[in-house]
Amino acid sequence: MDGLPTMGAHTVDSPCYDLHGWTVKLLLTSQQTGGQFSMIEVVIPAKSDGEFHIHQKEDESMYLLDGELEMTIGDDVFTLKAGESYFAPPNIKHRLRNVSDKPARGVTLTTPGGSDELIVQAGTPFVGGAKKHTPPSAEELLKMTAARGVTLLESAATS
Repeated sequence: MDGLPTMGAHTVDSPCYDLHGWTVKLLLTSQQTGGQFSMIEVVIPAKSDGEFHIHQKEDESMYLLDGELEMTIGDDVFTLKAGESYFAPPNIKHRLRNVSDKPARGVTLTTPGGSDELIVQAGTPFVGGAKKHTPPSAEELLKMTAARGVTLLESAATS
């Protein structure tokens, strides 16, 4: 099987990005896992909305460490609480929304890997605790996500 890693991966200083107000840390990248998956820690601020979107190529799962989220997967709407998880298969619209007054934090796994590449492209890196460049415009973000097989049904780019 080409592309599979021949050695394990150990990440000490995970790169961190601001992605439209969400803090995203790349725990394991698709490059480190031979494209098998991406593991990402995300902090979702209070009163923040991930908007409806569809991944055409990836499954998305999350284990919620802190807080709670209003989740929509297809037509199902539920509250995800700390210690719980969800799974959203490809081609199903889904949405993560923090309606509370406290941030939520979870670990997301996308399979196969590749979502980390979009974060690097569209996010603003934190270097020494400071953001280092201007985020893409709404139009640029829509092009980036489409090129990576993600459809934004309501534009998170405008929030």
